[in-house]
Amino acid sequence: MRDSVDLALAQRIVDAAVRDAHGLGLRVSVAVADEAAGLLAFARMDGATRLSARTAVGKTRSVILTGTATLELGEGFRRQLDVEPELFHGMIARGDLVPFGGGVPLFLEGRLAGAVAVSGATSVQDHEIAVRAMSAADA
Repeated sequence: MRDSVDLALAQRIVDAAVRDAHGLGLRVSVAVADEAAGLLAFARMDGATRLSARTAVGKTRSVILTGTATLELGEGFRRQLDVEPELFHGMIARGDLVPFGGGVPLFLEGRLAGAVAVSGATSVQDHEIAVRAMSAADA
């Protein structure tokens, strides 16, 4: 059984995400990081923005810091807006949290082993591509 993300797995995930996005007519960036948020594999598709590249890497860090998908993180922040607006604005202002979809945790043997992130489409599309890529790569 695998308990960590290695380069081969990370590259399979990136390749699966790029194929998926290409099939949807999207241009995205994809990042896979280990449990310490160290970048293992990355791709920026032709035509994907430079901002999407930085955002994908940032989403992996957000997942590692919080242990949750960035889509859920953003939804949680928005629920807090009316209840505790200072917390919402403080968390949004942090440079190390990306509170919109596309970053997902990669669990192996029941523990957080890394993160997969996609950026460049809508936040929901980014999230769905990342989830499908992990499944396609048997992660």
